[in-house]
Amino acid sequence: MMEQRNATKRGGGCLMNSTYSMCGVILAGGRSSRMGQRKELLGWGAETLIEHLVGCVRALSLPCLVVTNEPQLLPDSVTNDSEIQVSCDAVEPCGPLGAILTACRLRTEDRLLLLSCDLPFVTPGELEKLLAYQANVEQWDAILAQSQNRLHPLLGIYCRETQPFWESAYANRELKLMATLGKMRVHAVPEDVLDPWTTYNANTPTEYERALAEWSVRREGEAK
Repeated sequence: MMEQRNATKRGGGCLMNSTYSMCGVILAGGRSSRMGQRKELLGWGAETLIEHLVGCVRALSLPCLVVTNEPQLLPDSVTNDSEIQVSCDAVEPCGPLGAILTACRLRTEDRLLLLSCDLPFVTPGELEKLLAYQANVEQWDAILAQSQNRLHPLLGIYCRETQPFWESAYANRELKLMATLGKMRVHAVPEDVLDPWTTYNANTPTEYERALAEWSVRREGEAK
């Protein structure tokens, strides 16, 4: 619905099949209050979630930016990698809005592949599906994953030309992402494009345990 409502608002934005540069951006600045511990540091296989997600971005040969306000907590494998930029919010911390604005200010790439740090089932293969899908979308400002008809603003691709929207939202203290997205041309990725678990967020201990259980089932299936 959002895509149709905003499709004719303005020109510009990102173009279909155009040559572009891209940076992967991982948002790890939340307080993890519902989890009770840092989500990005939770174990996922032999890695932490943040290492897993950074690895997914780097597997696509994309530069990577990690936005966190506690960089000292990140694993050395992340902070010591010269191909990974780690930054605190460039503005007063205000949730995901501040992190997105930070990415827009720090990076010069045309497009930003945005990922929250609590997406354990993101894989290089799923990200490749997302990138392949965007190549066939007409002019847009954001291409977002969805599940059960709900958009996931922290799993998608943003055109850097959206920066004025985020700057305005920050100046006006309009912190809810969906309010700002309502002013853009947002394209929702059909739900059959990605594995349904790709959009799964592990925000609480119960959700994390469920993710581990699903991961275990998948590994057992692969081993057969």
